[in-house]
Amino acid sequence: MNKAVIIVAGGSGSRMKSDLPKQFLKLSDKPILMHTIERFYNFHPSIQIILVLPKDQIAFWKTLCHEQDFTIKHTITFGGESRFHSVKNGLALLNKECLIAIHDGVRPLVSNETLKNCFHMAHEFHSAIPVTDAIESI
Repeated sequence: MNKAVIIVAGGSGSRMKSDLPKQFLKLSDKPILMHTIERFYNFHPSIQIILVLPKDQIAFWKTLCHEQDFTIKHTITFGGESRFHSVKNGLALLNKECLIAIHDGVRPLVSNETLKNCFHMAHEFHSAIPVTDAIESI
């Protein structure tokens, strides 16, 4: 079955006290959002990737992609007034029947095993939600 992911990245950086939204903060010399997109591409190179960003961040993202020579194919759309509306905008761009993952743009460390299990369970049971143990920190 075909696979797609809608990556929602609407953060503003306000909780981190940053002028730069957290999805654009660098981790190992590239924006976190690029790591997230790479994770899904490396999991399944033919996955349809839809990126949802606030309208006022799309041009900046395109500039980052050019500067970083980031060439993984993805479709960009703008977000809505809430996460629900942003996901709905992403869903409108799906071009074929497929299994769909909804993922947060600043969560690049999801494992291939988790992705494999989620897509498998979604295929078998028509939905899946990954759950992991909480790790408490001080």
